[in-house]
Amino acid sequence: MRQVTTVHGGLDPAELRSLGIQPDQVLDFSANINPLGASRRVMRAAAEADLSAYPDRNSLGLREALAARLNIAIDKLMIGNGSTELIHLVARACLRPGEKCLIFAPTFGEYQAAAAIAGADVHTLRASGARGFRWPVDAAVRIIREMRPGVVFLCNPNNPTGVYFERDTVEQLNTAVGESGLLVLDNAYAELSKCRWDSLPLLGTGNFLILNSMTKDHALAGIRLGYMVAEPSVVAAVRRLQPAWSVNAVAQAVGIAALEDEAHVARAREVILDAKAYLYRELEKLRVPVAHSATNFILARVGDAASVRSALLRRRMAVRDCTSFGLPEHIRIAARRPQECARLIEALRDVLHR
Repeated sequence: MRQVTTVHGGLDPAELRSLGIQPDQVLDFSANINPLGASRRVMRAAAEADLSAYPDRNSLGLREALAARLNIAIDKLMIGNGSTELIHLVARACLRPGEKCLIFAPTFGEYQAAAAIAGADVHTLRASGARGFRWPVDAAVRIIREMRPGVVFLCNPNNPTGVYFERDTVEQLNTAVGESGLLVLDNAYAELSKCRWDSLPLLGTGNFLILNSMTKDHALAGIRLGYMVAEPSVVAAVRRLQPAWSVNAVAQAVGIAALEDEAHVARAREVILDAKAYLYRELEKLRVPVAHSATNFILARVGDAASVRSALLRRRMAVRDCTSFGLPEHIRIAARRPQECARLIEALRDVLHR
């Protein structure tokens, strides 16, 4: 088994301690979650969860709620301890050692980590900043047909670039994968996009799997919650590898509550639109090039990303250094409330013009 270490956003308590900074003193723009935080309904459900009872190993209540909301059969659903657990389980279940895996990059590092641990032969199709980080679709289709990968990972909208493929493009890729492979569409950031589209109809092809992370749209990063949708045979194969009780009782309770509070996500989308408009405008004034993003974060080219991140952190602002994505000149900025974004711009102006 090959071990791969990945880098993620979010605050590192050990790093903050070394700087003499308390976590509650930092505005965190490095984690791409709902800028409104968890809703009151979710917080109430978390407080009322029975901590003395074992959680349902099959997450039946949450699966029933999701099945009703999505209008799909319950045997097409699986709940995970965040979508990251599901990524690793899918790789183990669907990739044989030495089998090819294709990843649309730069993107979330757990795809490569999971495929490598499964022993796959990992290949990447890397987008160029010169093309707005959009992959050439015709070339991607040709590569998939020639390579015949067992699994293709596509983050849509993509992390960290914000590129969002439309339905017809994903359909082309899905057709190219064919019956011998599996296209894994990670929709973690789709719910926070104003131009989201429904990928569920593509399930009928049989070689298609959808990942969703409730961590992002409902701000549940602290408890980990995600789900996958696929044909029952794929779900069954993945579930056989999942440890018992991997989804805790609090996560299951707040997941059900979150599904009943879609207005909270709708309000967040409005905040994100306002925040992004402000960030685009102010970053342009600072002559910081940005990539167009369809979701709740922006990729900005600032020069030495590691240095800029460190300087901002000393000013109690956290952004994501994108060096681990292969983008050492870029930082990723998650949209927060406009007044908080104004504080980041002030700090960034000071850092870039010092």
